[in-house]
Amino acid sequence: MLSRSLPKVLVVDDDSAVRMFFREALRPVTAHVAEAGDAASALESIESGDFDIIVCDVWMPGASGLDLLSMAQQTRWDVGFILVTGDVQVETVITALRMQASDFLLKPLAVEEIRSSVNRTFERLLTLRQARAYQGSLETSIQRRTHELEVALSELESNYQMTLEALVAALDSREHETFSHSLRVRAYTRYLARRAGFPPALLPALEQGALLHDIGKIAVADAILLKPAKLTSEEWTEMRKHPIAGDEILKRVPFLRPASAVVRHHHERFDGTGYPDALKGAEIPLGARLFMIADTLDAMTSDRSYRKGPGLDAARTEIQRHSGKQFDPHIVELFLKIPPTAWMQVREEAGNDTIIGK
Repeated sequence: MLSRSLPKVLVVDDDSAVRMFFREALRPVTAHVAEAGDAASALESIESGDFDIIVCDVWMPGASGLDLLSMAQQTRWDVGFILVTGDVQVETVITALRMQASDFLLKPLAVEEIRSSVNRTFERLLTLRQARAYQGSLETSIQRRTHELEVALSELESNYQMTLEALVAALDSREHETFSHSLRVRAYTRYLARRAGFPPALLPALEQGALLHDIGKIAVADAILLKPAKLTSEEWTEMRKHPIAGDEILKRVPFLRPASAVVRHHHERFDGTGYPDALKGAEIPLGARLFMIADTLDAMTSDRSYRKGPGLDAARTEIQRHSGKQFDPHIVELFLKIPPTAWMQVREEAGNDTIIGK
């Protein structure tokens, strides 16, 4: 918008005599003064006009001046807003200031006071407009550089994602029976999280946590991790340390720290009997609660050398049976509403064979 030498003003007041007073008082210092008798009429004028300043009475029948100011703030009108009242209340003044009113005039009003307020408000408005115009020119001048930076960051993100996946593939290969398990669990967790309304901004950390959930097993001896027989109580004690080890590993890497909660708590149970911290119910991070179901789904729909995968129907039955014990009942309810064909597609898109069972 081009700067004007004098402002266009809209006066909003339910008293026609007050509007006339403002019109005459502001005539020498404005390009144009329009009137509105209530907030509804003011809205129509604002939508069809091109005003710089709104001078509005606080107390009017129907919507108040504060209501109109709130609309101006929410819809980011490019105007200065001056409130006028004869009934001074501290709460009203504080509310107006919080909503960034340009000025607050008290009745009875002096002509010079009104003109001075409008002039100050218009000067500030022009300064803001010039700052925005300058910012816009800066944005245009750095648009190419910004694009180049975005491309570079995208390549960097792609490179470190490939590095993480290569690391996880190596870890999965260490346990020969679970190759590609982490990639599938990440895909299941991501899909379930989206269905659960998980905040999109937090999804990358959740996916990293799901992908790296067993990274702590790098600290577990092969004699325990790959033991073909049942583990002893001492060996189980060592095995159960891997979530803590994984948590400590991720916290040393700044961009992976947000994923550490899923890694630490992926073996907790909803009833509080899990490990390492025996968290219960909502104490367990939501990402970890989502992951638990995805992990069980993959375990029961994947073959092992010592057994055939029970299949999707069995997984659904098992997850439902442990609702409220191992799993969050609300997430179980959501999981059971998802058709089997959806999980088959998720598994295939994760880059693996078809899911077992239907």
